Amino acid sequence: MLKQKNKCKRGVPMALLIMVCLFLSTCGPTYVLASDSSWDAALISIEQMHDTFSALESTNKLEKQQIQELHKQNSDKLKEINTRVQLIDKVKLDKLKTEADQAQKKYAPLLTEYTELGRKATEARKRKDSKSVLLFDLKRNRIKPSVNNARQEIQTKKDAYASAKKQAAAKAKIVNDVIAEVQALKKQITAENLKITEWNKERVGADKRYHAAVKLGNAVTVASEFKLMIEDLNRIHDSQKKLMSLERAITQTLRTAEAKLPS
Repeated sequence: MLKQKNKCKRGVPMALLIMVCLFLSTCGPTYVLASDSSWDAALISIEQMHDTFSALESTNKLEKQQIQELHKQNSDKLKEINTRVQLIDKVKLDKLKTEADQAQKKYAPLLTEYTELGRKATEARKRKDSKSVLLFDLKRNRIKPSVNNARQEIQTKKDAYASAKKQAAAKAKIVNDVIAEVQALKKQITAENLKITEWNKERVGADKRYHAAVKLGNAVTVASEFKLMIEDLNRIHDSQKKLMSLERAITQTLRTAEAKLPS
């Protein structure tokens, strides 16, 4: 009887043994081969799905790399544009601000003296010290024309700075309004990345169950988990296509924003 069983084992087709070795390679030295039709069908299904899985995995890896490269390019370009926005009319603005500050500093002693004389004259009036009031008013009125000229000069320089600053802000707004579109696109990218994260979690779970089934020689479960992983890979593939499209949209938006920067 034992001799008859050994003969039966030797009669197992070599092709089937090769497939088992290929797809159930982690099982160990001993394999339990199911003879029912569902197991055989699952094994055939595994063979068919294996190439699809490998192709999808390679494609997704390449797409992810391309998306990351484009994302970095977009991030660098956005940073560059933001820096250039901050530099709009900066030389002019710095010059005007310096002139306004210098004028304020230049006339500070005169303006302080004028203010102090006015304070002293007020105190003298409270004391009813008409003599002191007269002296303070004379001194104050003597420098009043110079004070008015100083105030006018200071105000003129401040107004020039404020006007230039307003013009620079208007130029920056034109660019920033375009850049704002990038933020909307980034929100969509975040949403897609969250989906991919969830699908990757599902795929990891299926992969663990797949390997556990391989160790048990359970081709039916292996095929089922293989199918789930392929479905997740397909979802990730579709989502990555959307990500690439969104990154390209950002690239185009940044080109538009850059074109609106003052030369």
